[in-house]
Amino acid sequence: MPFTLSHAAAVLPGLRRNGTARGPLVASALVAGSFAPDMTYFAATAFPDAMAFGDVTHSPAGIVTADVLITAVLVGLWLTVREPLVALLPARWRGRVYGLVVGRRWRERRPAALAAWFFLSAVLGATTHVVWDSFTHLDRWGTRAIPFLGEIVAGFPVYLYAQYGGSALALLLLGRFAARALRATAPGAGLPAGVPVPDRRGRLVAAGLIGGCVLAGIAHRVLRWAAYWGWDRIETPLDVIPTA
Repeated sequence: MPFTLSHAAAVLPGLRRNGTARGPLVASALVAGSFAPDMTYFAATAFPDAMAFGDVTHSPAGIVTADVLITAVLVGLWLTVREPLVALLPARWRGRVYGLVVGRRWRERRPAALAAWFFLSAVLGATTHVVWDSFTHLDRWGTRAIPFLGEIVAGFPVYLYAQYGGSALALLLLGRFAARALRATAPGAGLPAGVPVPDRRGRLVAAGLIGGCVLAGIAHRVLRWAAYWGWDRIETPLDVIPTA
């Protein structure tokens, strides 16, 4: 499947150069919505049966129901960890990055209007995800509409090249967008009082803990994959990269 974080590239047209959403759209809901359909894949790490729910999150009905709820959970988690994560950055980057990720304050918007635009933003983000997947997965409406995507080239179907190539290109676009957005953000924003800022040693410890959790998660997923399919199923790195 395309790299989940790469899906955020599809909602970049809905964002201004400084990272805020265009018009009344909600930037965090656009981005989280573009991730939402794949969350069942990650939930399956702890709940193996969750993967079956992916058929729902990738369906038209799921886009306007389950994906919106998942988006709300993701945004809630993001708002919980946003300041602590920014606090882990070196001081010279902290203000500019925080100014970017905070964006426009929600307090300035009426609750009913904010909820409506959050819903629409989540739906738009999830729609871009499902449409993208339709052209990069076997037997989806996109690959059925364009039979060439199923042709074998150098041992792999064309849609697989679209998965990996599109994911890599999207990450480059996201990196370029983030760099430009940071340059366009004033560096003066400060973290709220009460957010602890660790020293250099604390940042290194936190980075080690986060990195260790990531590696443990990768190992767990690969071992589960191998237990199901068998190690002899791994013929190329492409067989396990999506799992990792």
